[in-house]
Amino acid sequence: MDQQLDNRKNEVALRRFAAVSFVEQKVREGVGILEALRLAALRPWPDEKGQYWAARTLEDHWYAWKKGGFAALQPKSRADAGAFRKLPAELGQWLLSQVSQYPNIPLKVLYERWHQAGKPLPSLRTLYRFLRAQGYDAAALRRGRLESGPTKAFEAPFVNDLWMTDFSPGPHLKLGGKAVATHLCLILDDHSRLITAGAYYLSADSYAFHQTLKQAVQRRGLPHKLYTDQGKPFTNKHTQIICANLGIRLLHAKPYCAWSKGKVERCFYTLQQGFESTLKLPDNGAHSLEELNQKLAHWIQTVYHLRPHSSTGVSPQVRFAQAAGTLRHLEAGLDWEALFFTHLERTVRKDGTVRIDSKLYEVDLSLRALDVQLRFDPYRMDRIEVYYRGKACGLARPVDLHLNSQLGGSQRCYDR
Repeated sequence: MDQQLDNRKNEVALRRFAAVSFVEQKVREGVGILEALRLAALRPWPDEKGQYWAARTLEDHWYAWKKGGFAALQPKSRADAGAFRKLPAELGQWLLSQVSQYPNIPLKVLYERWHQAGKPLPSLRTLYRFLRAQGYDAAALRRGRLESGPTKAFEAPFVNDLWMTDFSPGPHLKLGGKAVATHLCLILDDHSRLITAGAYYLSADSYAFHQTLKQAVQRRGLPHKLYTDQGKPFTNKHTQIICANLGIRLLHAKPYCAWSKGKVERCFYTLQQGFESTLKLPDNGAHSLEELNQKLAHWIQTVYHLRPHSSTGVSPQVRFAQAAGTLRHLEAGLDWEALFFTHLERTVRKDGTVRIDSKLYEVDLSLRALDVQLRFDPYRMDRIEVYYRGKACGLARPVDLHLNSQLGGSQRCYDR
């Protein structure tokens, strides 16, 4: 931009110099300055396609050249160049904030609304010029002017430092005579590009993600960080508890920042082109979810993990194996199933019961009126552990109203 401005200034200065040099030549020939200026004003400069200047204007240029040389012939920039005199600074900041808040609404529509609200504004043309100068015009907004996120490529420094996960639509299966959609949940190690776990499910929900994470942890160890989008399966309390139990730092991408998860998105594309496309071949389709996942696991192990990755230059399996001795695993003998339990806070009722999803469960009567914590797998509900102030207090079990009527009161739950 500055170079273009300098070029324009030089072009103007050269035209002025052509006229000034003519005047100077006439003066040297003995012609008076006024006559020389009059003669110069009769013709265009620098040639017949140029412009005419009045004698008074040429006089200013001539004296400026005599005093300051060629540089003095360049046009002077305005002191307030780039500023909008009809647009105060505060109004300009307000305008930028409004455009940033509503980037998909045309300025003309916003302008009409502001005008109806009585907002004092300059002309619409002035606003267009102001936004273009600030880089907030419609074209810049379409190119992602307001988008934020990582501006440089990055890679985790070592294996299992960072995992990325997401869902992607999978192939349709014919189940019960109907076409049923599947959803692929995939977890990718950022450093090695190894797929730590991946499977198709009938729903892209918390259950699918938690099952995939459980498989990944069992097979590949524990990551230090897990990077996800803002989807509910990744942001709910149960997921937060699981990551806290496993010592995993849970990170979320900013909304509408898809490029920050570009590696996992690229992995989805590779899988769709390399694996899912083969399912369309004759006699190669999957007839059940189990068969589909078996085919997926075979393709990952025999194709994807063994093929050199374009970014790293080595296969994911080789790069992951280079750090096999430094991986972080669950402690031996640890009840890892309990690490995936959700936690609920409940106050025990006077009859020794608590309620979970409209169902009653009995706990030890000694816990009546106390605040307890229930820990359980919400997808199985076969074991509900009761804790009071961090101490295990046995298990809770569904209320048996008929048995209670025979015993004359609440049952005592079995010991842990």
